[in-house]
Amino acid sequence: MASCITMVFKCGQMLIWFYFLLLNRYQRVVVNGSQSSWSDMISGVPQGTVLGPLLFLLYINDITDNIQSNIRFFADDCIVYRTIRSQDDSCKLQNDISSLLRWAETWQMRFNSEKCHISSISRQRNKSSPVYYLGTDMLSNVSSHTYLGITVSSDLKWHEHISNICLKATRTLNFVRRSTFSGS
Repeated sequence: MASCITMVFKCGQMLIWFYFLLLNRYQRVVVNGSQSSWSDMISGVPQGTVLGPLLFLLYINDITDNIQSNIRFFADDCIVYRTIRSQDDSCKLQNDISSLLRWAETWQMRFNSEKCHISSISRQRNKSSPVYYLGTDMLSNVSSHTYLGITVSSDLKWHEHISNICLKATRTLNFVRRSTFSGS
């Protein structure tokens, strides 16, 4: 009995602690020594805090509740995918996209439709390209996308990924060359 009372007390203390962490926060912008006036922060989690990622995960914890497709998260990045073998599979994916949009509206979040894309991954030459919508915005079809540093192409070949890595390495090498001090 005593442990239950202690647990309720600790949970209450935790709630109060979170309340004060998120209450009465202000922000301003400083550019080249010029400062804006302070304004209230009425939403969001303080960036750079240890608790920020945990609070974000708690906030989005129920996002998968009505999703039938596979969904993967990394930080604030999300991928929804499913194998499309029929029109029914395509409809299920569209329903999941719509469900995510409803979730976002309920929790006052917004998906940037310009950053949301469709990529049909297949080794077939003639693959279908169903059209999907995020609300009223048609999602663009892309032949490749980068996820967690790996460029995934729609034909599952590595050419574009290798090109991107070589380009990055060349830029870094050129930066080092320009930055090094020649003694001769």
